[in-house]
Amino acid sequence: MPFVTTVSFADSDGMIVRLQYGVAAGSEDEARRELKRRLINQEIHNYSIAEIRRATSSEAKALDLEAGSIRLLN
Repeated sequence: MPFVTTVSFADSDGMIVRLQYGVAAGSEDEARRELKRRLINQEIHNYSIAEIRRATSSEAKALDLEAGSIRLLN
């Protein structure tokens, strides 16, 4: 089941960056854990997850995510 997530963090210049990701996961908690794991692996530590929501049926079809995958949307 895909989820659409919004993550906010400050870049090296202190500007706030908001990114959206599509996350294939079985639940909202699983999507949150996977997103956190990947952000830490990319050494992004000062972030906040502003939103996690189930993708609409049209978003899910457009995302076409494989199990366990994450895609940057913007």
